[in-house]
Amino acid sequence: MAAPRKYDMEFRERAVRMYRDRLTEGRDSKVGARRHVGALLDLNPATLRNWVEEEERAEGLQAPSAAVRAVDSE
Repeated sequence: MAAPRKYDMEFRERAVRMYRDRLTEGRDSKVGARRHVGALLDLNPATLRNWVEEEERAEGLQAPSAAVRAVDSE
């Protein structure tokens, strides 16, 4: 049985939007933007990175990762 999700979809979308806004402003690098948004929302920057990459894959902006391709090939 999977663990219950800690964050709802609305929170995830807000975090990704804040990250993208921070990048658009040109204030930070990707890492800096993740750290800033993570600190504001009490969220691990690596979790935010995963959410951003997941959304980019869903939008077709990023090629699937090697792990995803390996699972798909099985």
